[in-house]
Amino acid sequence: MPPPPPNEAIESLASVLGEDSTREIVRLFLADFPQSVSRLGSGSREEQVMTAHALKSSALHMGATGLSQRMAAIERKLSATPEALSPEEIRTAVAEFEAVEPGLRAYANP
Repeated sequence: MPPPPPNEAIESLASVLGEDSTREIVRLFLADFPQSVSRLGSGSREEQVMTAHALKSSALHMGATGLSQRMAAIERKLSATPEALSPEEIRTAVAEFEAVEPGLRAYANP
């Protein structure tokens, strides 16, 4: 028997989309995160803001509240200041992702 959804957000998605579609969406999030987060340190400021915004929303849909909040803070910084993100800010975002990754992977790949 496949594992249940790891959190209420995924459970809610599965109730609307079905388990198979929700697992596919979770797999896409997991596969896309590394490339997306790498764009936070490169590209134009507009691309960085768009990436932070997309990750904020995606993380929220995955039930990764801490990651979503971290991305919201990064999005605000990128929108409000000309400062580049520090390596520590990106590492902290990755750590937030890594905290939820095992549960999402277990659900996505039963």
